[in-house]
Amino acid sequence: MTRSRGRGAREEPRASLAAFLSFLFPGLGQAYNGERALATILALPVLAIIGTLLIVVLVARVGVIARLLDARFLIGLVVLDLALLGWRLVAIAQAHLRRRPFAARRWTTWATAGVLVLTLVMHLVPAWYATLAIDTLSTVAADTGDPGGDSGSDEGFDPLPPPSEQPEVTRGERVNILLVGVDFAPGRTTELTDTMLIVSLDPETGKTSMLSVPRDLYGAPLPDGRVWDAKLNSLMASANADPGQFPLGGPGTLKATVSELLDVPIHYFAAINIIGFKQAVDAIGGVDITNERLIDDPTYWNEFDVHTGFYLEPGVYHMDGSTAVAFARSRHGAGDSDFTRSDRQQQLLAAIADKVTAGNVILSLPSLLDAVKNTIATDVPESRLPEMAAALQEADTSAIERAVIQPPLVTPSSDPVSGYILIPDMEGIRQLADELLGDGGPTTTAR
Repeated sequence: MTRSRGRGAREEPRASLAAFLSFLFPGLGQAYNGERALATILALPVLAIIGTLLIVVLVARVGVIARLLDARFLIGLVVLDLALLGWRLVAIAQAHLRRRPFAARRWTTWATAGVLVLTLVMHLVPAWYATLAIDTLSTVAADTGDPGGDSGSDEGFDPLPPPSEQPEVTRGERVNILLVGVDFAPGRTTELTDTMLIVSLDPETGKTSMLSVPRDLYGAPLPDGRVWDAKLNSLMASANADPGQFPLGGPGTLKATVSELLDVPIHYFAAINIIGFKQAVDAIGGVDITNERLIDDPTYWNEFDVHTGFYLEPGVYHMDGSTAVAFARSRHGAGDSDFTRSDRQQQLLAAIADKVTAGNVILSLPSLLDAVKNTIATDVPESRLPEMAAALQEADTSAIERAVIQPPLVTPSSDPVSGYILIPDMEGIRQLADELLGDGGPTTTAR
């Protein structure tokens, strides 16, 4: 009896070793146990999956990255991940049971249980990430590109043109997106679009450009032929409040008006919440910014409407979300204006693009996805996001052409109702827009 217990004790570790080998790769534990046929059955499907993934990654690396913004692709990954999880759990448990049954008094049982838990974590965490991404995509983007389709956001976006009238990014057609910053900070009673800029991507050349439109621009041409005799930053809120006068709705009216102003197509619209923007910058670990001139704004109120002031000397900084927001919003320092602020906003967006496309945000993915979900709303159809992401991956974000519409393209003036306003030089503005966003070629001088 004593000899039998001793022989059993010597044999016990083999059960956990076999389980661990099948944890490393399904079938290895079975091969260790002498079950070669079963080892082959368990290993072949996994080998096929790994081989397929390697081929896809090597052949179409950019396409794979873009597909991570495709909800259907992500759902497929979740299903594959859970199927592989089940396959591995069966292989691990069978390898152990071939040697020894599970028993609470045996340490080998607990060792194999630990391996099983580790396997669960390895698969459930990526599945959770993918589920978060699917939820974010459905919240941020419109779920259809067809007329009359419902928007996936709460911004009240109106139907887009049919897909045939939207840019075919995969065929190298340029896409222009109107990006607006909307301040939903506590204590604010209005939702003015104090930040308005167009981000343009030319997939054929890989060039990207930005053009900022001043918030105080007065007399912009509306899409129905009327003129907006007020500051441009008030148009979206006014259009949202009066659908009878503005049947395109707030975002649709602003997008069409900016298109008329610049005489270039504006294909899509995206709104950014200032509080969520701070969270997004923090989620990616901050951004690196070179501040080229002294910022000394004692009047600055932060994103929570607290009077803090903002001071920043020239130099290179790694900014957290709160500092980045102040860098993008401050405008009352000596020598500062809406125009210098617009330039800093473009600089900040370029820095964010560099950080995100660097592929170093995996560990912060849950918080980043949550921040994006609460930060951005867009009418870009969800089905179009993958191709746009692919084009962005191939674009040269380190050499973004940037310009701000400022004097002499606008002339400062005043209005009894609106106060300080900017009168546009329509011809000059449209020439600049054509150079940056249309087919006029690259800019030749800084503006």
